[in-house]
Amino acid sequence: MEYTQEQLSGFKAEFATRRRRQIAVAVVIGLGAILLLIMPDRQAVNRAPGILLLFAAMGAILVFTFQNWRCPACGRYLGRGANPSFCPRCGVALR
Repeated sequence: MEYTQEQLSGFKAEFATRRRRQIAVAVVIGLGAILLLIMPDRQAVNRAPGILLLFAAMGAILVFTFQNWRCPACGRYLGRGANPSFCPRCGVALR
């Protein structure tokens, strides 16, 4: 399918927004995991709820990723790549 230059620019802008969201979520979950790892052992009793919360957050992030990490043009999942230049399905430039 042929897209106008305005549509192509919009796809790039939408991809940049989606990419920022993915990075923000990854940073938050990474910080949470690091905090759990450096928590002093004397608080081991309180660690279990933190670990459960971490697993729940990871599940939510998986759901979020499958909804967010999609091509703005065709709506299909972009795969595992962190920063694709184009959609592997439809070929639209993303950056």
